Amino acid sequence: MKKLNYNSSNFKIIKAFFIAFLISNFIYISFFENIFLEFLSPFLSIYALVLLLRGDAKVYFFTGFFIGLLWFYWIAFSSVYFNLSWIIPFEMIGIALVYGFLFRLCYIFKFDLLRLAAVFCLSFVHPLGFDWLNFGLLTIYGSFDASYRGVICLFLIAYFYYEGYISRYYKIAIILFLFCLGLQSRDKDAQKLNLDYKLINTNISQDQKHLAQNLQSHSDDVINEVFKAITEGKELVIFPESSFAFDLKTSFNSMYYELLKELSKNIIIILGALSSEEGKVYNSTYVFNKGMVKVMHKHYLVPFSEEMPFFKDFISTYLLKGFGEFQRGEKLNQYKIKDQIITNAICYEATKEELYKSSKIIIAISNNAWFKPSSQHILQKALIKFYASKYGVRIYHATNAKESGVIGPKSSLFKHYILDPIKKLSKNIV
Repeated sequence: MKKLNYNSSNFKIIKAFFIAFLISNFIYISFFENIFLEFLSPFLSIYALVLLLRGDAKVYFFTGFFIGLLWFYWIAFSSVYFNLSWIIPFEMIGIALVYGFLFRLCYIFKFDLLRLAAVFCLSFVHPLGFDWLNFGLLTIYGSFDASYRGVICLFLIAYFYYEGYISRYYKIAIILFLFCLGLQSRDKDAQKLNLDYKLINTNISQDQKHLAQNLQSHSDDVINEVFKAITEGKELVIFPESSFAFDLKTSFNSMYYELLKELSKNIIIILGALSSEEGKVYNSTYVFNKGMVKVMHKHYLVPFSEEMPFFKDFISTYLLKGFGEFQRGEKLNQYKIKDQIITNAICYEATKEELYKSSKIIIAISNNAWFKPSSQHILQKALIKFYASKYGVRIYHATNAKESGVIGPKSSLFKHYILDPIKKLSKNIV
């Protein structure tokens, strides 16, 4: 240990990777259902921020670089399906460099508190509209409130622990105060669907989904699942995004479209498919209910996958030949089922905070096969969990390639493991 050169570039790079890994711990803890690890998660993040404050410009840059890799390496995986496998390493390095540059910018501030504040503010910097770098995710596990109040307290605890100009006893008092201030002390109520539903999970690889020889067999599988749900007495069945990999209204002579309308007299059917209007193509959700159909188009499109933010002509000519962009629908798509207002979200949209501000129940449909195998679905679920906790919303999520499920607000560890046992004990004593 004495021979280690703490000022060497290699040591600083290793330190930056360690910091980035600790900040990203919530991604890997999700693989385990362990209450101790979940409780520990935000404290690992606090320790990482302390180490970051002790670092220099190079540590800041490489911390951002590795966070870009650990959080977003999977973005490049979709290139496989455009016959661009060779570009994957360049995409990954490019993404990492963007976040390395952003973290390096934070170091230009002279004072440590301002540097840490700048790092926190990166949650509000969205390159190309991509807003998945959100440090609120550091609070989805553990005892801190899953909100900006909770994450601000987490950052401030890191700063005051690091600060060397405050006496030990004042420091302890400030940290305890911030911990109590950031604590989640109660559970948020969230509405539930007031009808019997079934979430369908499919596992179709992306390279098989659009093959002409598979279109009819995959579509028949959807119809069979509808019949099963009717047999089981369900009132609602929800399928993933792109359950039909074609325009449902026009393809196969509208056979599936008309059949679903007829079946909807027995059960409400929600699914994803393509649609077209006036020559424009949309990624859409279809809601079949009592023989009627409501079609809602995706508004928040994924950069370089569903839309081209720049260099459209060059990319469509030399890289993605024949690539066709999706058009945007309305920002907020809602519909009513049994007197409940439902917000529609298609994959990427389920991670948009704007939707949660006007919602109580969200039905989300996703196709995660674009990025399989990767941690993309974990990050998506974490973002949904954070916004569900912040706004008190319940999300019913049907997915392809990963597990479907219901995501509600975070439960309070303090309430469940301290307050509730005390209440039960007091009742028994009485």
